[in-house]
Amino acid sequence: MAELNQPLKPKSGKDAAIPGSRVDRQYVRIYYPLDCPLKYLPVLTIRYRNYQLLDISEAGLCFQVPRIHLLSEDILTGTIKFLDESVIEFSGVVVRRAENQIALKLIVGIPYSHIASEQVRLRTLEAEGVIKLANR
Repeated sequence: MAELNQPLKPKSGKDAAIPGSRVDRQYVRIYYPLDCPLKYLPVLTIRYRNYQLLDISEAGLCFQVPRIHLLSEDILTGTIKFLDESVIEFSGVVVRRAENQIALKLIVGIPYSHIASEQVRLRTLEAEGVIKLANR
């Protein structure tokens, strides 16, 4: 099974992916700044507990956990409540546990419309000087 966050193999010729760019992924990924005030972040809830989202895409997500062994299951389910009050239920397979992070490959993905809305919302907040997005 391919790991989440692994770049796709580049195509040859003019369509070759640039390593480290967003172009080298199959899905658009939204990265949330670690220092972003929580009021500007979607709420990720698993088993009645909220966690800070680190990134999302149509096919996966990554979030912070206070202790790596807090969620020991191989499949996790929960919800993401976006700032427009829309709620998405998800179920995903754990593909990586590292320090204080868990990454999931989603069984049912996040609709692209939510990803696009988040991208616009975060860029607007950055333009207003509310948050600072890192270049990845």
